[in-house]
Amino acid sequence: MSVTLTFPADTANVALARTLAAAMSARADLPIDQLEDVRLAVDEAVSQVILDAPADADVTCTFDVDGTDLGITISAPSASRAVPAQDTFSWTVLRALVESVTADVTDGVVTLRLQVRRHVPADA
Repeated sequence: MSVTLTFPADTANVALARTLAAAMSARADLPIDQLEDVRLAVDEAVSQVILDAPADADVTCTFDVDGTDLGITISAPSASRAVPAQDTFSWTVLRALVESVTADVTDGVVTLRLQVRRHVPADA
């Protein structure tokens, strides 16, 4: 299942992405603590692309659920045409919240890709 959300690049709209992140995390049957991690990760990622987006840009978030795996793609035009700095506290937090995060810029659009896999308890 895939859901895409597009909204103006304004910090007032970050809550939309967080809400959809929670819904899609539930769809992937993630436990509540991991669901909250995904919400925070999406908040960080969307905030990073908004900070570098031109005033009239849109942010696009795509959530792909495949069983208990969740792939999240967040993209927006980039004024700097560069990926977000990866030596910041914000990037460190983002990496700690999901299994993997990558960033690239193509044709002036920055894209962050987050991967989440449901954690299986050690005693399972």
